[in-house]
Amino acid sequence: MKKLKNYFWAPPPPPPPSPPIFEEPTRNIPWKERQRELQLVRDYKPHKDVQHLRILLYGPPGAGKSSFINSVDSVLRGKIAIRALAAANSGDSFTIAHKTYKIQKGNPETFYPFVFTDTMGLERDHEGGIHVEDIKLAISGHVKEGYRFNPKCPLPETDANYRSSSTLDDKAHILALVLRADTVNMIDDETVKKMKGVRAAARNKGIPQIAIMNRIDEACPEVKKDIKNAYKSKYLNELMGKVSMNLGIPLNCIFLVKNYHTEIETENDVDSLILSVLKKIIDYGEDYLNDQDDHDL
Repeated sequence: MKKLKNYFWAPPPPPPPSPPIFEEPTRNIPWKERQRELQLVRDYKPHKDVQHLRILLYGPPGAGKSSFINSVDSVLRGKIAIRALAAANSGDSFTIAHKTYKIQKGNPETFYPFVFTDTMGLERDHEGGIHVEDIKLAISGHVKEGYRFNPKCPLPETDANYRSSSTLDDKAHILALVLRADTVNMIDDETVKKMKGVRAAARNKGIPQIAIMNRIDEACPEVKKDIKNAYKSKYLNELMGKVSMNLGIPLNCIFLVKNYHTEIETENDVDSLILSVLKKIIDYGEDYLNDQDDHDL
């Protein structure tokens, strides 16, 4: 009688891990056309008779709002700029006042026809950070330049810093939410609720909105190796999907950037990502301006 051999069942080997990046990017960036993209921004002029296109930034403290302003300034002027004071960590908000930044174009008396309005960080604590009501007032142009935000109460109409009558120039023409890619998963429900409140106020006025995800190199090792992997990164694309789902921002209105924060010279590929966002900001803001009736000017 033949002796049966012992056969032991073994589970199949696990499939190899999927690569962390896609073969093709989910969005095309004209990496080799930086100079052309830069020229398009330099040639921009609002079609409406306004002094400038106003871009209002908001988001959690330390998200990179001020750094984004500095980064745009750096790209357009070809040298690292630090005019908007920014903190090196993500603790309390470093910006405490309502401030508008112009970017010099050519000689000291000439500026680009768009400006950035920086705001205090949006914190979960009811006694810290900017009030949602103050962001709404800034959107409508009711907050005067230099007003120091009061974390304990929003700006009252009786305050000297309240602008009772605002023009189209005073109002925001596009709203940009700035987030850190490496902390998106840590945003608490209370902060999300506040962001939704800001979005609803801007939506009611028909103001276009985008989201800018900063620090992508800190969130994804593949992007740290090569910034051109930004829209190839599966992890970053997942984060974009999460922001879209939680806040209702369409995916084509969410952008990835790396702000300048350690460099002492500008870099072409970093510039290209920033320019891709800036061009869309201008496009969406220009569309909003052109939709306004002439009697609003």
